[in-house]
Amino acid sequence: MKTLTGILLLTSLALTPMVRAENAADLQKLMETGDCIGCDLQDADLRNLDLRGANLEDANLINTKLHNANLSKANLKGANLVNADMDGVTLRNANLQKAQMRGVLMADADLEGANLRGADFTLHDGERAILTGSNLRNADLTGAYLRGIKLKKANLEGANLSYTDFSTDYPQTSTTESAFNVALLAVPFAIPGAVLGVVGEFVIPEAASYNADVSYANLEGAILSNANLQDINLHEANLKKANLQNANLHHAYLVNTNFRYANLTGARLSDINMEGVDFSYATLPQTDFHLSYLVDADFSNANLAYAKLTEINMKNADFSGANLTGTIFNSSYLVGVNLSDAILKEAQLKDINMSGANLAAANLHNADLADSNLANANLCGTIMPNDDISQIGCTAINVR
Repeated sequence: MKTLTGILLLTSLALTPMVRAENAADLQKLMETGDCIGCDLQDADLRNLDLRGANLEDANLINTKLHNANLSKANLKGANLVNADMDGVTLRNANLQKAQMRGVLMADADLEGANLRGADFTLHDGERAILTGSNLRNADLTGAYLRGIKLKKANLEGANLSYTDFSTDYPQTSTTESAFNVALLAVPFAIPGAVLGVVGEFVIPEAASYNADVSYANLEGAILSNANLQDINLHEANLKKANLQNANLHHAYLVNTNFRYANLTGARLSDINMEGVDFSYATLPQTDFHLSYLVDADFSNANLAYAKLTEINMKNADFSGANLTGTIFNSSYLVGVNLSDAILKEAQLKDINMSGANLAAANLHNADLADSNLANANLCGTIMPNDDISQIGCTAINVR
């Protein structure tokens, strides 16, 4: 590797007093050659330096200051960056495979195209890794440990996040008092209106303080297949065209999240607040939504064949044009829901309040409507379970 610039050599002289005596030689080696495999650079101050292409494989960079440094195309495979200050760092196309990133500060960092396969971003001494506003476009995070990470407003467009773990993380503690305090972090929130539409509260646990925060992030086209997203906060995140096959989103927070055209085949979406979520044109066959909250959700033109939507408040949800073949809605609340032009063949709609629902031109062939309330529903042109065409709700214009 070519020698780094003379400017860096002069800078290194100023930096040397900022590191421990035992690693000053390693710092000088880095500055002179850029090749520092296994070097001990703990506590070093490398802020604002140009370290493009540097080889720091397996290096000790604990507590290192890398604020605004440029490490594009650098090799940091297996490096220990625990608790490093990396706000504004540039790591474009860098190799951080299996790097230890616990507790790092990386707000507004540029990691576009970086290799982060198997990297560990979990808690360190109760502090989470912070990548707020960072760019991880097209980064490879396959199998990365992202428990408790903060990625609010980050750009993960096209990133590979398959087999990642975004589940809740807890600080390591050995004291009874600390353990008790951690237990108090999971505070429940209440959703107004019971599942069956009666007066009451439907309670779902809110994300604890150390749940992954990916709210407002851009994950358009991202790959999240088989990812563990339990308890994740994806409030108003963009997952348009994302691949979430077999992903676990149990207890996630998905208010106003965009899943338009996303593939969620086999995903687990139970016990979730999804008010205002957009699943239009999404692929959701056999998906389990049991006990979730879907008021004002948009499922227009989505594929929900054989999905489980039981015991759910779906007031004013939009299922127009959706494929709901064999879908189970039993004991849910569908007041004011839009099911116009939906395919509901062999669907189970037992014990449901669908008063005021729009079922115009829907196909209910062999659907089970036992004990359901269809008062004031629009059934104009609807194919009923016995294949009769309903005229209920048709106006003079409709029947001409």
